[in-house]
Amino acid sequence: MPDYADFFQDQAEASAHVQFVYDPAAGRVVFVNAAYERVFQGTRGLVNAELPGLLRRLHPDDRAYLAHYWARWQQGPPANEVEVRLLHAGQPHQWFCLTPAYRQDAQGRVLLGGTLRDTSVLKRYQENADLFNSRKNATLEILSHDLSGAFIMIKQIAQFLREEVTSPLNSRVPEMLNVLETTSRDSVKMIRDLINIEFLTSANTDLKVDRVDVGAVLRVPLDQLQAGQRVLGHAFTYTLPAAPIYAHLDVNKFTQVLINLVGNAFKFTPDAGRVAVRIAPGPGVVRIEVMDEGIGIPLALQPYLFERFTKARRPGLRGEATTGLGLALCKTIEEWHHGHISVASQEGQGSTFTIEIPRAETVGAPARVGAVEVLE
Repeated sequence: MPDYADFFQDQAEASAHVQFVYDPAAGRVVFVNAAYERVFQGTRGLVNAELPGLLRRLHPDDRAYLAHYWARWQQGPPANEVEVRLLHAGQPHQWFCLTPAYRQDAQGRVLLGGTLRDTSVLKRYQENADLFNSRKNATLEILSHDLSGAFIMIKQIAQFLREEVTSPLNSRVPEMLNVLETTSRDSVKMIRDLINIEFLTSANTDLKVDRVDVGAVLRVPLDQLQAGQRVLGHAFTYTLPAAPIYAHLDVNKFTQVLINLVGNAFKFTPDAGRVAVRIAPGPGVVRIEVMDEGIGIPLALQPYLFERFTKARRPGLRGEATTGLGLALCKTIEEWHHGHISVASQEGQGSTFTIEIPRAETVGAPARVGAVEVLE
């Protein structure tokens, strides 16, 4: 009969990722493969002596998170992987993804195993992609607002000239005014369609969730929107939490929800009006509020705001069209994040849209890894 234990040990030794087995009762690592020495620059035979030093290099924001995960892991295999950062003096931090394993034998002895993959390159690629998408989507919203306003003004001027100016007989002026009106109307529709297609395409892709500092990742599009406030014609401000707040987000999708809500606030707020975003911690949640000084939403329409093709849809103050899908998609994406979206509004007094999403799990007491505490 083949010796499967030898086969799997050979496989572990050949792996490029760190593989280990930990005995909680003994408080010791009982196996670690050769990759440990290459990845952590340590010595396999000294792994238990080196473990406290490794844990002290954990990113401070990840310590309570890992402690919570460790406590769950000792009760059974967690349903998900966990990602943590290891600090290096004067260098970028190193990302690791831990895939856990759990085994309990007939005598009740528990062994915890796992694979540690260095995902630093992948994480930095994802962060750069999210950064690019956030800036792109915020810039598209600014350009959409600016260009739509210009084309709507051209359309209005053409309509005014048609009504106020008498054209000579056989003049081509009425025909040219028709071209101006049609081109302007089609251009506005094309711009809004571009934004809607971008949002719909993103919403139809698979969810890619990471544990992120909400204020840090949303600062990028908020900075972009604030930089464009002169173009937008509104005073735009935002407030971020004083300390990091972590949540599990698909950064690209969640950013587009925020931009959609801010874009709606611009559409229904008169020129020189104020639009503001506030991000703050709540009890077990991260709270994001988008507030405006716009025309408000009639009470009778508010129950229908988040329905697909809602009858609550209205053109913007500058004639911007709406599909009635934006807020429905925002609600769907929030639900994917186990969150909630609501609105408070009065006609003539503006609106506040509030999103609440669960904070990433934390723990009140330290967990122990052998003789080493993973402190909050």
